[in-house]
Order: sequence, then C-alpha cells, then structure tokens
Amino acid sequence: MLARPLCALLLVLPLGAAAQGDLGIAQYDTQGQLLKPGNLDEWIQTGASLGSDYGEGPFDAQKPGAIGVVQMEPAAYRYFVENGSYADGTMFLLSFFRAEAQSSPQLPGYVQGDMYAQEIHVIDKARFDDGGHAFFMFQTPDVAASPPVAAGNDCVACHTEHGAFDGTFTQFYPRLRDRLAD
Repeated sequence: MLARPLCALLLVLPLGAAAQGDLGIAQYDTQGQLLKPGNLDEWIQTGASLGSDYGEGPFDAQKPGAIGVVQMEPAAYRYFVENGSYADGTMFLLSFFRAEAQSSPQLPGYVQGDMYAQEIHVIDKARFDDGGHAFFMFQTPDVAASPPVAAGNDCVACHTEHGAFDGTFTQFYPRLRDRLAD
C-alpha cells in the first residue's frame, strides 16, 4: 500500500449535457461507490509524469518511481473540447505503472512496467459537496468499485489550490492546456 493517497496525479472530472446536466457516464452502486468503467483502454490520454507518485524525498533518476498516465473519459473530453469547461460526470483516470529500465530492444530510458494502482477524479457539482470534486482509489487493478475519499481530503484541497483549471492540473496535460490557450 502507498504511504500517501494517489489523488495528486489522477483527475477524473464529471460530464454534463449542454445544459450542464449529467451525461450518466459515472456509475455508482447503492452505497455510493464508483463502479470502475470497463472501457478504460478507450480513454483519451491527457498527460503523463515520471516520479510523481507521492514518494518521500527528492527525485532519484536511478529509481524514478512510477510513471503516471492521466486519461479522460471520451465523452467528457468531447464536451470539454466543444464547451471549454467540464460537465458534471467528467472523469479523469490516473494509472500508476512501475518504471522499468531493462527492456529489449530499447534505447536508454524507462518504459511502463506493470500497472499497480488507479485513481479516478470525478467532477460533479450536483453530487459532491467538496466543490463538486471526489476522488476514488483503486489500490489494485482488479478492484471493481471504490467509495469516495472522505470529504475535506488532501486530494481536493491540493487540486483546488494548485489546479490550473477548475480543480484539475491542466498545466500538466498538454491536450487540455493547448485547448484552453486557444
């Protein structure tokens, strides 16, 4: 288990219809747990990082930590492109992969190894009190549902304080950053 929550790297934002309704992309069970979507391989990559896995201490190029890949649910991405905002139900997925240096054939550097955890950040102003943001941690790839991290958590506080756009780290996501600059 990780020493800190994984939320700082993962963003999942809610989707909404043209009138900022909910497109129904994020699905929950009767206890309010987010059900992990089955089509994660189809989501749009928005950014990636190396070594931003909540590790303690300075970055070590010899042991860089995780490769974090951030993806956005496709309908949420389309809404963002068309409207320049997030709709309720938008989801971002942050997947953590082990960084591996020994692979062949490969030039020097790191590649994605096994995925070991995921986070989903949902933005839904109608559903969540924490400014419309909630984080769901999937500590192993086989977990099918997750409760939200308790309200008032460090994930929301950090995203609210440091996120460049509506509680998201668009400053690190070239596809979204470029759209906002247009």
